[in-house]
Amino acid sequence: MTCMPTRQRGFSLVELMVTITVMAILLAIAVPSFRDVIHRNRVSSTSNELLASLAYARTEAITRGQLVSMCASSSGTSCAGGKAFESGWIVYTYPAGAASANANYDSTKATLLRATTARAGVSIQSKSATVITFGQQGQLKPSTPLTFVTCFRTDTTSTGSSTNAVPGAKLDVNGSGSVTTQSWPVGTACTPT
Repeated sequence: MTCMPTRQRGFSLVELMVTITVMAILLAIAVPSFRDVIHRNRVSSTSNELLASLAYARTEAITRGQLVSMCASSSGTSCAGGKAFESGWIVYTYPAGAASANANYDSTKATLLRATTARAGVSIQSKSATVITFGQQGQLKPSTPLTFVTCFRTDTTSTGSSTNAVPGAKLDVNGSGSVTTQSWPVGTACTPT
């Protein structure tokens, strides 16, 4: 019996190089697009979380029959003040008659209902630096409308930007406590006016 040599199967070097080149071209096209999808998702999820916290504060005010407040907070245990909410925020309530509307959080007198942590890669700016308070009927106290803008940002010092690839989001809270959302105009500074 004679043994016939077996032929080895596999890719030639040319075939392997063509495959790698095609994959590199596809990756070069897909990665920037995928990055924009991630950034849009980050802006959208942060905006939705802020919307959920506002709705929660309003609902708790109605359910409890008490004032429920919300403020920017980097620690989760005190109000930070200012218009920037990307460092996080807290929702809290005081017992009936213990504090007036728009009072800062005092852990010895108030009940912390929810603490939200910092958001990386986004800017959340409020039109007003006051503490947000909902009354017993779900209305804002005082009834001055609020505006929040959420945008993607690449550094920690800017307010971000709204672009065609990654548009910002705007949340408006009217005096009755209802919230509406819409896209923030492309090319506009991400600070509410």
